[in-house]
Amino acid sequence: MAASIIDSHIFQGIFTTDAMRQVWSDQNRTQKYLDIERALAVVQGRLGLIPQAAADEIVSHCRLDQIDLDLLRQQTERIGYPILGVVSQLNKLCRDGLGEYCHWGATTQDITDTATVLQIREALQIVDDELAAISAAMAKLAREHRDTPVIGRSNLQQAIPVTFGYKMAGLLSAIERHRQRLAQLRPRVLVGEFAGAAGTLASLETGAMDTQAGLCAELGLGQPLIAWHTIRDNIAEVGAFLGLVGGTLGKLSMDVKLMMQTEVGEVFEPYHHGRGSSSTMP
Repeated sequence: MAASIIDSHIFQGIFTTDAMRQVWSDQNRTQKYLDIERALAVVQGRLGLIPQAAADEIVSHCRLDQIDLDLLRQQTERIGYPILGVVSQLNKLCRDGLGEYCHWGATTQDITDTATVLQIREALQIVDDELAAISAAMAKLAREHRDTPVIGRSNLQQAIPVTFGYKMAGLLSAIERHRQRLAQLRPRVLVGEFAGAAGTLASLETGAMDTQAGLCAELGLGQPLIAWHTIRDNIAEVGAFLGLVGGTLGKLSMDVKLMMQTEVGEVFEPYHHGRGSSSTMP
């Protein structure tokens, strides 16, 4: 049973998309945990930190269809977080006790942080694609209407003539700045985490930094300069960026709404049967 607008069968299509909902689903999140445990085993097997047989065995079970999600829910409710549940299930799946080498030297925060970054990477790609499509549409309107006169307004009052292309170009410039911001924040945000319980990697006697470097490379992420378990400006930057994008899109939407007023009638949305219908008026 859905308990939020995002998960609501009725409302979910208004507030998100199937693609974005998949990124933040339990299934994708859990698969990201498994992807990280798989990459960790691969790297540590390569470095000789765990037996290669253990690495191969762990890798063979890092698939979502191997995890009992109902059991994981119960484990998470009891423990308070899901990583130990995932690791314990992997451990039991492995033969001959080889699962004891799963999660070698890692801590829960390493896995949850890195999984979140992997999800953010997928989400930002969706945002990037949407911004590119909006940019192309705005550029097309700006070109086509570079000489289409409309009235300019100041404080919602008629002022001097401008062109519709000029109005679109102004909004286009904001979208392009957002695309630049996205390109700039990716190297800061798309960074993995492998630092152990207190961020010092003391849980590994040897090969700690090589493991960190290899893990990040295996996942296609940057290597952190230092542990960021308790330093969250990178995550906050994503939220700030999305806030800026939302502000621009809200301004665009309000502009369209104002220009569509009956008394103005400068622009119109494409017709869709039933959109905006009144339950009272015809």
